[in-house]
Amino acid sequence: MSTIIRIAIADDHQLVRSGMVMILRENPDFVVVQQAENGRELLDGIEQSKPNVVLLDLDMPVLGGADTLVEIKKKHSHIRVLMLTMHDNEAFILQMMELGANGYLIKNTDPKEVVKAIHKVVEDEFYFSEEVSKAMLHGMSNPDLKNSEGLDGHGLTEREVEVLQLICKEHTTTEIGEALFLSPKTIEGYRKALLIKTEARNMAGLVLFAIKHGLYIED
Repeated sequence: MSTIIRIAIADDHQLVRSGMVMILRENPDFVVVQQAENGRELLDGIEQSKPNVVLLDLDMPVLGGADTLVEIKKKHSHIRVLMLTMHDNEAFILQMMELGANGYLIKNTDPKEVVKAIHKVVEDEFYFSEEVSKAMLHGMSNPDLKNSEGLDGHGLTEREVEVLQLICKEHTTTEIGEALFLSPKTIEGYRKALLIKTEARNMAGLVLFAIKHGLYIED
């Protein structure tokens, strides 16, 4: 039996919210537990609605998406946040990932990808569409954005780098353990150590760290 995923939507456009609700209600695994016109309204009701995932618009009155994201991650770090916006430039994408977003979707995204993204952030903590991945890699290729310490300055062990690279390829804990001949419990230990060492907010932050330090390997 599938676990029901509780979803909150924050967008100041009624038409967008209604359309998203229609898409989500077609999936039996989803239940929409809250709709909000802005970030403040979302935060005021989030304790009661208890969402697993928030679809968060970037541009909203009263309290915008970026500030709302920071508040959610500060007080409800377990909630997965997917940014939903018309902005597809690298600066916005990188900023939201560094603030702790679990994924970033453009508003003209195919409904099937929205469903896929929600499942992925619940299961693996992050989801990068092909479009977003390319933007991140291109943005991080800018020498000004790269870590000035270079590849030798990442401070990770060889094994930690191996685990990080498999995380970037969206492998599960079990899959990483099988690839490295280690137990899932050991891999979880490596995940926690990586978060502490890199000071990343979540798995998406680890991917950003890998890109910044030249550790991200494309297939």
